[in-house]
Amino acid sequence: MPRLRIHVQIEGLLSVHAVRAVWTALTAVPGVQHAEVSMKGAVLETDGPIDRQLLDACLDHAGVRVVNITVEKGALPVL
Repeated sequence: MPRLRIHVQIEGLLSVHAVRAVWTALTAVPGVQHAEVSMKGAVLETDGPIDRQLLDACLDHAGVRVVNITVEKGALPVL
């Protein structure tokens, strides 16, 4: 399955602690290979499509909310 880059806009990232909690939550989602989280949101590299309900539940547990998800067109090369 091709790797995907997914941009996640997140509401509630108000502190460095929240950013770290979101990173921890995202790396626990099956299929997420890499996550970069900032105060603006997150960029995920995944093995393929991820379960949106599971993503929402993990981020809800971290105290934030998904506003929007955008999947980049094309696939990432596997090195």
